[in-house]
Amino acid sequence: MWQQFVERIDPARFALLSVAVDTDVERVRPFTEGLTFPTAIDRAGTLGRLFDFDVVPNGVFLDEQGVIRFLHVGGFDIRRPEIAAQIEALIGADFTAGATPTYSRQESLDVEVLRIELVERPNDAGLHFALGDALLREARAVDAVAAYARAVELDPGDWSAHFGLGTALELQGQRDAALAAWRMALALDPANFTVRKQIWRAEHPERFYPDIDLAWQKQQLVREGYAPGA
Repeated sequence: MWQQFVERIDPARFALLSVAVDTDVERVRPFTEGLTFPTAIDRAGTLGRLFDFDVVPNGVFLDEQGVIRFLHVGGFDIRRPEIAAQIEALIGADFTAGATPTYSRQESLDVEVLRIELVERPNDAGLHFALGDALLREARAVDAVAAYARAVELDPGDWSAHFGLGTALELQGQRDAALAAWRMALALDPANFTVRKQIWRAEHPERFYPDIDLAWQKQQLVREGYAPGA
């Protein structure tokens, strides 16, 4: 995959050096056949001590002055869209000699692990849903919407994906879109009182704030045909 990436990048702007952590050159050689970029051997694990990592693959991006602009530990895979985007942005950046080093922050471990798994299983709806949850816990509603939407696309019959999508949309201020997602979740699971209450809260906030009107909720269940009338 890296070979394909290198072939479409201007060599005047980007050069790739891969490093294999191994004591035996011959074990590495088969993996380098057909590659146009060089591979060095780190027999002593020097890079691990230098950058304090004990996992691979990792990525380090240096500018023309040798200043580290990007450091990603674990799961560094060009097949991951977010990593490809980061590298593309770095290649296109105009770093000057006196510029302050800018480090691209790595995501949290929870998010990283899920993104790594998605490289191998990109059509796993459960993984996209879990990623949405992880992003939502970090208050990253915009990113969470994309993850939940993908989960919905892959498994439209899963009410929880629609529910998560609605929650993320509401956090962005998209009330109508959130209600549409929650109504879809309720249609898939009519007995789900949690979903029903979210819809009520969005449509009738006065029944929930500053106090919860439990009597109104009971009446609403009757009106919606989900509970027998008194």
